[in-house]
Amino acid sequence: MSKGDRKAARIAQRAQQEGAQGKPYGSFEPDGAAAHESDFVLYDWTGQAASDAFFALHNEAAFKGLGTDAVLLPPHSLSVSRTPNTSASVIEAYPHGLAYADQIAGIVGMAAFGALMFSPLAGIYIYDSIVRFNQFGIFSTLFGWICLVFSTSILYFLIRWDITGYRYAPVLFDRAAGKVHVFFDQTLLFRWLPLWGGGKYEIQTYDWSCIRGQVTRSRVVTGNTAQELASLSCVVVQSPQDPTVVAQFEVGGSTNALAVQLLLDRWEHVRRFMEHEGPLFVQDDGPYVPPATQSLWGALCWGQPLIGPGRHAPSVGMVLAQMFTACFVWFTVPFGLVGWVCFHIKDKPKWPAEILASVGGNPLSGKDLEAWRGVVQASKHESGNQKARS
Repeated sequence: MSKGDRKAARIAQRAQQEGAQGKPYGSFEPDGAAAHESDFVLYDWTGQAASDAFFALHNEAAFKGLGTDAVLLPPHSLSVSRTPNTSASVIEAYPHGLAYADQIAGIVGMAAFGALMFSPLAGIYIYDSIVRFNQFGIFSTLFGWICLVFSTSILYFLIRWDITGYRYAPVLFDRAAGKVHVFFDQTLLFRWLPLWGGGKYEIQTYDWSCIRGQVTRSRVVTGNTAQELASLSCVVVQSPQDPTVVAQFEVGGSTNALAVQLLLDRWEHVRRFMEHEGPLFVQDDGPYVPPATQSLWGALCWGQPLIGPGRHAPSVGMVLAQMFTACFVWFTVPFGLVGWVCFHIKDKPKWPAEILASVGGNPLSGKDLEAWRGVVQASKHESGNQKARS
């Protein structure tokens, strides 16, 4: 067993010992430099061995999460990583809030583009089939028309997927109020209305004190290939004293199960931010900017590394990449255009005025974002103690 695996096994062993002694998880003294660190910080949870050791913790009572392969993370008082990072999951930042988005923001337009690209081929094939079926009687003709209706419905719903609803479903961590606001898109795909844009939505608000982090592993099968993914979610309990689970929601997109460390870094960033221990962003981190949010010119230049907004500095590698992608402008231009159109047809998620007021107003950008980037806001308790001492 490697040194890293021994550290991972020690976490489970200590948790088991603490549980046998009737102590709550997290009461043991960690080996890290900071008193609030858990043993999770002592190991780089990257690679197959690390992933297997991490998800094996699900078998221990102290780490048993919801689901068959879920690991419950320590309480807010304990750190799980020394390298907090948002992993490009934050879509908007506020003076006192961070909005984490799902993966939908980065893939808007893909379904519609696929439908539009295959529509002419599907139309020609179906038309040819109907003409051929006409030669074999009424039943063959009816079958051809059924195929036409079925194929058209699929193409319609693929396009509808990308033009109705909201651009993304964010989770807003409200540091000032100690709340977490979750946006649920309730626009129904198999309905005629709305024809485009957003429909119904719901916002659920939970107390930060009632939330625990959890990492879950799942398997996705694509054709003959199976891939294991891991995701970060929040488990909501009735109260800090009542462990009854009342809700669960994901925070950011999933990643490869071999890169659990990325999810621990993400949770640590959330934890430090909400516990008034960390700023909006660490160095070289920041909000994710979906390609479709760029200007129309930027959308038309999608996939061209040396052309358009956000282009890279010229180098040998970039020049070679540009020469290669220039051969596929027939694909990149319409793909970027469709994504840009669909993104702007969909509605932007709406937060009530009282929530926006709590997180500090409108989303930060430019100089305002840079001014707040490194600020660690004092908690109300800390502010009260400072006033008392003064």
